[in-house]
Amino acid sequence: ASKTDEPLSRFCRGNDCPPFTVESRGETYDVRLYPGGLKWTSTVVSGVSFDDAVSTGFGRLFRYISGENAASEKIPMTAPVRVQVAPGDGPFCDSNFTVSFFVPFVDKDSKKQMDVPAPTDPSVFNSVDENPLRVFVKSFGGYSDEKVLRKQAAELAKALVEDGVELDAKSYYSAGYDSPFRPIDRHNEVWMTEG
Repeated sequence: ASKTDEPLSRFCRGNDCPPFTVESRGETYDVRLYPGGLKWTSTVVSGVSFDDAVSTGFGRLFRYISGENAASEKIPMTAPVRVQVAPGDGPFCDSNFTVSFFVPFVDKDSKKQMDVPAPTDPSVFNSVDENPLRVFVKSFGGYSDEKVLRKQAAELAKALVEDGVELDAKSYYSAGYDSPFRPIDRHNEVWMTEG
C-alpha cells in the first residue's frame, strides 16, 4: 500500500481532508483504506430525496461550524462532505442519509484533529470512525445530484460485482469536494464497502 495525500490534495482546495492509503488503482475504481479514529461532525436526515436530505444536513452542519455550538466558535470548513446513504426497504420508504463534515486538524503541520465543541442542535453530533474504513472509490466530475449519484453508484456496483466483490447492500457513500459555486474541475466520489 502506498501512502498518498498528494493526488487528492488538489481536490481538497486547501481544506483539511482525511488521510488514507491507496491499496490499488484500477480503471474504474481505486481501493482506499481510511484509518480508524477519524473524527466527524454529523447529522442524520430521513426522507426519500437525496438532494433534499443533503441540503438539510449541510445546512445543519454549516450552522454548527459557523458558531452554533457550545463554544460559539467558528470551525474551518473541510472536505469532503461525506454522505452515508442507507436506502429504504422499498421505492417509497424513507432512506437515512448521514451527512458528515470531517473535523479539521489542529494546524496544517499536524495530523491530530481538533477537539471540537459540543453541538447546540440536538440533531447534530460528533462521532469517531472507530474502525478503519476500506472503500472502493469511483471518482467523477461535474455537479452531483441524486440522478448522477445513482448512475455512478450503479456503474461502480457493476464493476465490483464483475470483479467478484461481495458488496455491503445496506449502505454506500457520496463524497463531494467542491463548493456549489465552483463551475469547473469539480471532483466527486461514490464509495462502496464489502459485505
